[in-house]
Amino acid sequence: MDKAREDQLVMCGQVVDFVTENKEDLEASEVAAEQADEVAEHYAQVDGARAGTAKRTKNLTGDAKTAKKMLLELLPALLGPLSRIATRLQDNDLLASVTLSSKQLRKLRPLAFAAVVESVLTSAARPEVVPELAKQGLTAKALQPLRDALATFKTAQPATRKTINERVVAGAALEELVDALMDEVRQLDADMKAFKLLDRELYKGYTQARKLVTTGGKGSGVV
Repeated sequence: MDKAREDQLVMCGQVVDFVTENKEDLEASEVAAEQADEVAEHYAQVDGARAGTAKRTKNLTGDAKTAKKMLLELLPALLGPLSRIATRLQDNDLLASVTLSSKQLRKLRPLAFAAVVESVLTSAARPEVVPELAKQGLTAKALQPLRDALATFKTAQPATRKTINERVVAGAALEELVDALMDEVRQLDADMKAFKLLDRELYKGYTQARKLVTTGGKGSGVV
């Protein structure tokens, strides 16, 4: 959601707080009280939709980070032995593919990182390499945690990207919701004008809550 609408949503929260705190006084105008309820309900829906989207993305990103951390911790336990095996077998291609530092691995982007780990595990499964690894206790069973961590990472990582894409789409939907919410607030503006006669102090309080406060700190206004 863009910055302008984020600021509008903050302002709407101020308005909802105000009308909630002054609910009894608002009942002097049945129309204004009903419209205030509409605004509060609509605001709760928009705020909930935004929070839910952020939470889903955060959870999936956390899964990917946890899996990558495990891979970074476990992979050196395989790279070291593979490097020595490559030297014994005089396999320069294998040696080149397993001579990777932790720093190099950490710098890789997600897809490249997954591809590198998968390549290393594929090398570890080569017929001439398997018995050599077994001599060091690195059997297929011992390497399973690495394979499991890779599977988790590959599952979580695309899911994270998909959710971010969905979040962009949801962002457009949220913008539409905020626009609709602002229409409701503008209707409340019209209804609240009656309080210039009914309760001038309440009206002043409403206009204060209705001010748009921007995080840029360059002033405020009513929109």
